Amino acid sequence: MSEKLDKLYADIMKAHPFGIAMYRPLPSSVFGPGCCGYFDHDGSWNPIVHLMDTESLLRKGLELPDEELERAPVDNGITWGPMVSSNIKATKASISGGVAPATGIPVTAAVVYSYAVDREVGAVLLTSSPVSHEHYIGTTPFTNWCKKNARIILKRWPEIKERSLWIITSTYSTKKCAINLSRSGGRGLQVGFNVDVSAFGQAGSGGEWYRNKMDQGWAEYTTEVSSFATENIAY
Repeated sequence: MSEKLDKLYADIMKAHPFGIAMYRPLPSSVFGPGCCGYFDHDGSWNPIVHLMDTESLLRKGLELPDEELERAPVDNGITWGPMVSSNIKATKASISGGVAPATGIPVTAAVVYSYAVDREVGAVLLTSSPVSHEHYIGTTPFTNWCKKNARIILKRWPEIKERSLWIITSTYSTKKCAINLSRSGGRGLQVGFNVDVSAFGQAGSGGEWYRNKMDQGWAEYTTEVSSFATENIAY
């Protein structure tokens, strides 16, 4: 995979209407709505300031927003099933004979699916419930703040000229998630669920999941992280 994996993952998951899919989900504390920063050449997130943190804004020589930043009510009752890219094929696996405990999938699993990439590269995202959606209403105040502080920001953080400034305005976060990005031709990824969910993500189809520990390529995150984010890129 010669292309940057974070960009590749975001591209093949863009059919899901929740924002940019994060290949390396970041803690909500530094990558939540109102956070401002940039990604460096290694793909690491460099936070600059939170637009609601008056003390930090003034300490860094940045002006305060002129307009009210109105935060929408948090929706923390969302459940997702497995999220996959369009080129993933799912097959329901037989569990009549049980599942080997060594795989990490308990014999009590209600259903087990095998996910395989049918062409090029595919991705699977698993999230725990609940998923929380946090966002601000409107992006104009953020754009105006960027314009007002552009000179100071570019002088203090000149690398932004090449990397772009991000202001996060919306996130979907979860306390546990797992991501797999794989090429076609490999064996299917086995995932078990404690409820009989659909093979593909649908609202309200969440439940506990158990991935096969023998499968390679999984990255798992167990602190609250943002799996999808919407950014207001100023420059």
